[in-house]
Formats: sequence, C-alpha cells, structure tokens
Amino acid sequence: MAGLTIGWEYLTGYAVATDIASRERVEWPPHPARVFMAMAAAWFETEPGDGASDEERREHEAEGAALRWLESLDEPELWLPPSCSERNRTCVKTYVPVNDKAGPAKGVLQSAVGLTRGKQPRSFPRLFVGDAPVHLHWPEAEGLAEHLEALKRVCAKVTRIGHSSSLVWMWAAEGEPRAADAYGPDGAESGLERWVPSDGVGQWHARRVSPGLLDALPGQTNIPRIEAFADLVWKIKDAECEAERAKKSGNTGSKRAANTALREAKQEYEHTFNEKYKKKSVSPPPLLRPRIGLWTGYRQDRGAVEPDLSHSHFDTDLLVLTQTRGPRLALVSTLGVCSALRKAVMSACPDPIPEWVSGHKSDGSASERQDGHMAIFPLAFVGHEHADGHLLGMALAFPRAVGQQERGRVLRPLFVDRYGEIGEVDLRMGRLGRVSLRPAEWDEPRRALQARCWTAAPDGACVWASVTPVVLDRFPKADRHKARGEWELEVRNLIGDACDRIGLPCPVEIDIDTTSWNLGSPRSICKQRRLRGERAQTVCFGGGFPVFPAKGTNGGPRPQVHVWLRFASPVIGPVLIGAGRYRGYGLCRPLMGVGEFAR
Repeated sequence: MAGLTIGWEYLTGYAVATDIASRERVEWPPHPARVFMAMAAAWFETEPGDGASDEERREHEAEGAALRWLESLDEPELWLPPSCSERNRTCVKTYVPVNDKAGPAKGVLQSAVGLTRGKQPRSFPRLFVGDAPVHLHWPEAEGLAEHLEALKRVCAKVTRIGHSSSLVWMWAAEGEPRAADAYGPDGAESGLERWVPSDGVGQWHARRVSPGLLDALPGQTNIPRIEAFADLVWKIKDAECEAERAKKSGNTGSKRAANTALREAKQEYEHTFNEKYKKKSVSPPPLLRPRIGLWTGYRQDRGAVEPDLSHSHFDTDLLVLTQTRGPRLALVSTLGVCSALRKAVMSACPDPIPEWVSGHKSDGSASERQDGHMAIFPLAFVGHEHADGHLLGMALAFPRAVGQQERGRVLRPLFVDRYGEIGEVDLRMGRLGRVSLRPAEWDEPRRALQARCWTAAPDGACVWASVTPVVLDRFPKADRHKARGEWELEVRNLIGDACDRIGLPCPVEIDIDTTSWNLGSPRSICKQRRLRGERAQTVCFGGGFPVFPAKGTNGGPRPQVHVWLRFASPVIGPVLIGAGRYRGYGLCRPLMGVGEFAR
C-alpha cells in the first residue's frame, strides 16, 4: 500500500501561525488538526449556491466524504524541511487601531492630527521556511483510490494555513513525498526530517483529528447562530419597514397583518437567542475558534544505528525533562533529584510496577534482566568555558528491549492527561522547596537538553568523560596510599568491567582522577582535612559530590572517581557505568571540545 501524502509550500517563504500556548511563539511544525481545519474551511467556503449545477453539488458531497474519510485514518507522519530552526523564528508586533470609544486616547491619527484613536499591540510570530515543502504522510490509507480525486480538489481550494498572510499552495498525491522534495533549489541534497507518531511520551505533541470533527466544526465556530442571527435581524427589519408602510397607507387590515408579522419575527428571535430584541443594543453572536481537545505525541525518526557501532543497553531515545519552576539546583544535588523523580515515577506506575522500571520482581527480589532497568540522570550545564554545573533538567533512559508502547503505557499518566496535553510533575525537595519538570520541546535550543549531547547518536564518539563520579562496584583490594599503582590498575579493571556490564567494549585507555574533564562538574568527592588541636576533627571543604549510599551495613561507601575513557571505535550512549548508574552517578558525556557544547 503506497499511502497518502498531502503537501504544501509557503508562497511567501514564511509560516505564520500562533502557538496555542503562547502568542509570542509560532506553531511549528503545523499541527495536523490545523491543516485539516484549513481544508475544512476551504470546503465550507465553496459550498454550492442556489444556482449550482447537479455536477457541482455531487463534487462537493464527494469532497465532504473524502474529508470524513481522512478523519478516520491514523495519525500521519510529518516530513519537514531540515532548515527550519529556532534562529529562523521572529515575532513581529504591530499596533492596530481599536474600536471607537468615548474619551481621549493617546494615539494621534496621521491623516487628522486633531483626532486621536487608541491602539493595541498584536503579535504575529512567524518562521522562515523558504520554498521547501512540508508534508503529512499516511503510510496506510485504505480506500484512497475512492477519495483521491476529491482530496485533490479540496487541496486546490486551500489558500492559507494559519494567519491570512500565511499563503500556501497545497496538493495531494499517492505514495511517499516526492524524491525531488529532498533537494534544495541548487540541486544539493538537503534531506527531510521524518517525525512519526509515538506511543510513548513524545518529543513534541500536536493536536490531532478525530472522527466527527468536520460535522462538529460549524457548531464549535458558532457560525449557524451567526447566520440565524443575520436572517432573523433582516426579517425583523423587513417587517418593521412593512409595518411603517402599512401605517402610512391607513389600511387597517394591512396594518394589523404587518404588526402581527413583526411581533412573530421578534418572538422567533427571542425564542432562538433567549433574549429580547432591542434595536439599539442588538449584536451578533461572537465567532468562536474551534477547540481540538485530543493530542498525540511525535518523535523524530533518525533511522537505525549503524550495525558496526557499539551501543549501550540504554536506548538513545531519551525522555528529556526541562525544569520550569523551582530553585536553581547544583549538580551535587543529583542524588536527591533523581530519588525524588524516581519516587514520582513509581507512584504513577500502574500496579504491578514493571520490572524494567523498579529493577525488582513482583516478589521484591532483585531483577535478573541482562539489560538492566530504567535510569534517571541529570542534564547540567557543563563542558563550556563558562559552565557552572547547574541543572537544566533531567532525563529518563530506558532499556532498548522495552518498546515505545510499553513506555507510554507506564509513563503517560505522569506527564499526559486524558486529552493528550502535556503537564508538569512536581518534586518535593525538602528545604529547597518544589521543583517542576515537564517534557522538553522538540526544538529546545540548549545543548544539554538535547539527547544527542549525551548519546552521540548517530555517529558515536570514541572519547567520553564523566560528569558525575563513577561509583566502583566493589572496594579495590590494594591500598590506595601504600600501593598507588596497583590500586589504579585495579580501579581501571573495575571500570572496564562496568563498561562491559552495559554492553560496551572495554576502553583502550582509561584515566582516573578526583577532578572531572568536563568544565563545570564538581570534584568526585568533597575534600577533607583534619584540624589540629586538642579536640581534633575532620571537616569537609571545597565543592564535591556527596558519597553514594552503601547497601547494607558492611563497611562505608564505595570509592567514587571521575574517569576519562577512549574506545577503539565510536560507541553510542548514553554511557552510565558503575554502581550508581540508575540514579545519576557514573554519567559520561562525549568529549568533543570545549567550545562545541555551548549552553
């Protein structure tokens, strides 16, 4: 089955449409529901009049049937031009005149200096797209042959998507987007970004179409009441004119009949709108914007990872959360934030809690999964010359064996309401207050909140360095102070085993230190110094991570160190190693130069 593609080009090179969450942001990519409503508006506006032929009426009915068929299809894929980014977005503010009102105003009319009129700002956010086309693609479209020609006619009628200045040329075709659309005007290959519906908590959420929307749109926009108002007001005015003529004629019968018609017209108005007809204050019902309550998640399909690249047990498709409210937290608070977020996830999970979430079986025993379970780690501003290590958000990493549908089933109740709208999760951080997190926007410009910063997908990276310290899986047998060389050799072997435990090859080079190779990351552990005097005591000074809590009561906490790893060939992350890898410790980041990973 070839599928259906609906594509369009922006004739002015700009997409102008306001995001429903903020009037300062442009809605990009266009929501499938917005595109459908543009097609529906074109269909309603071209309804045949009284003098239309039977052929025109049949074509219009076929177009309506095609739109209703389009409602019944699954959510479409989005094929987007790759050149559209945050730097291409602008928000133009224009001051427009308001309705006349009594009293002075600040604005002076240029055409009449002595007169004034108030103005209010209006925002027109827009995105430069150029001449690259945008597509909605349905891989499966059963019954397309019956409705394709009608869809082509509807698309030919569409003049805009979004604001009236957002002019488009739209078409419909069978199959995938045309191969020529992947090339720029100079013939160079540009490629298309492919976004597919996600069963989990997606990178981006859009309003979607559901069956019955076309028939519900007139009622949602209030157009039937507006048309009824116009008809009744015209009927009342016509009756008033007739009553005035009958009064002047002096004919008692005509006068009585005209007054009766006028009274009946006003009664019909009052019955329809539940209010008395007042000639001086009558106003039409407002034109309403249709509201689409259903949403669906999307994620970018970046293709399969190269088979010759090593890949950790964790999937590259991270759930990235950005902090929206709360105090500015330092990277040393990783353990507390991860524990609070894990508690929130566990409390929202359906019963029984899946083993890939908790790391335990239903009887409470430890999980025996070879690929581990869900990990939570911090996303901090590090690796830049001005980095200070504060948290920008958090991320959830999942075992690759857990599918998108299973992740969505478990996590959607925490972040998504029953209509598909994204919400926030509040974490209680004790004396620090509350921290609010929500899934990051798909076009988040900050590097640390982009999954590629932590996975190096799709090309991989050879050199990695820890952002949070690696907690060793056991105590080295050699003494760190008496046999430093043997201790470091044993630690390197433990780190090599930790890489093997998450599915990565043993690094060809391993370096260890208390200081991180990533600028902005604190020391692996706080420095301690013994004070002199009669009551000697040990105190901590200098920044550093707190110790990772030890399991049981056998001995103190395990050693934790910062590491520098070089693999023989590129590997794909996320790289989380050591005993604390499921709660934010042992997080490594591709080391690709100081300047590249700017905030």
